[in-house]
Amino acid sequence: MKTKPLYLTLFPIFAFLLALSFPLQIYYLYQTPLHDLAKIFSMLTPLNLLTMTTLILTSVLTLSLNKWVYKIVPLLLLTLFINNAVVGLYGTDYTLAQVCVSFVLFALSLKPFYKNEIKAVIQNPRLRWWQTPKRYNMIKPLRISSEHFNIYSQSVNVSETGIFAEIQEKELLESLKVNDIVKLDIIDKDKITLEAKVVRVNSNHEVQPDGYGLHFLQNDNHKKSFLPWFKQNTYEMAAA
Repeated sequence: MKTKPLYLTLFPIFAFLLALSFPLQIYYLYQTPLHDLAKIFSMLTPLNLLTMTTLILTSVLTLSLNKWVYKIVPLLLLTLFINNAVVGLYGTDYTLAQVCVSFVLFALSLKPFYKNEIKAVIQNPRLRWWQTPKRYNMIKPLRISSEHFNIYSQSVNVSETGIFAEIQEKELLESLKVNDIVKLDIIDKDKITLEAKVVRVNSNHEVQPDGYGLHFLQNDNHKKSFLPWFKQNTYEMAAA
């Protein structure tokens, strides 16, 4: 998925505004001055406050794509159901029909949470491609090494957080597997030495070359050596 689903942006705003509507209803129904927050909140019932809190928590969890949102959504639905039932059966400001319709509409607004594409990006951070740092087509000689071997290669593309190393000899692809930690030398005017984790082994792909997807470990070498080098190279590419 190349872009963030629009629902995951719109729903947190909707949930927050709905939470905000509770004190605004007090203002509208009872003409309580907005600056008198203490009086407004004193007129909200504990059930109102619980519903507001659950709405705000759901908003925050959705915005941060936290999988705990699937624990909160059923609680939110139950809380809102009880709140609306009390308002419809015992209150005088809204009719039972009004609160039933509002509850059904809100329940329908939660339905997209259970679509496959929404569940996938919330539960699997690897599918949040819109968060992937921009990659630059940058060809540099590389050396991938460990205690047992040295593999000479070249980069295909580079980002702030990783690099794709092309491997032309297919038998070398068996040297590493996903989650292996290796030493990586980027051989340029000045050699840059990094530690990296194998996150992908690409073999027999129709679009991309064979090779390793490497994720840089965030240490001092990455911060003090690689990032300044990377920024300088991308600046020169943009200026060319």
